[in-house]
Amino acid sequence: MEEFIFFSLEGIKVSNIQFIADGLSYALQDVIAVEHGMTEPSRAFATICILAGVFLFLFEDIFMYVGGFAIAMGIVAWFSAKTKYAVVIHTPSGEHQAFSSENSHDIDRVIRALNTAIIHRG
Repeated sequence: MEEFIFFSLEGIKVSNIQFIADGLSYALQDVIAVEHGMTEPSRAFATICILAGVFLFLFEDIFMYVGGFAIAMGIVAWFSAKTKYAVVIHTPSGEHQAFSSENSHDIDRVIRALNTAIIHRG
């Protein structure tokens, strides 16, 4: 059987024979299903910074400046946390998070290519 490549980009390759992502290779004949995964970022550090900053901001002198800095740092940490999207494949040995990225468009393209490869294999 000749290998036909459906998608190839920066270390990711989807063909009718295999799926390669993050240095791992999965035989396409073992892939049962593919789904879109999503992981929300933890914002615990940002929340703690903001709460500690509000508490310190109530005091005078240097504590007020430290509190303002902590609030600013918490706000930056809150908005800089990004959602991670993932390609989750199901095989007979279980569920695997094969590839993750902050760009949902790349994940969608990989999932479409995997679905096309699964259909193509028959």
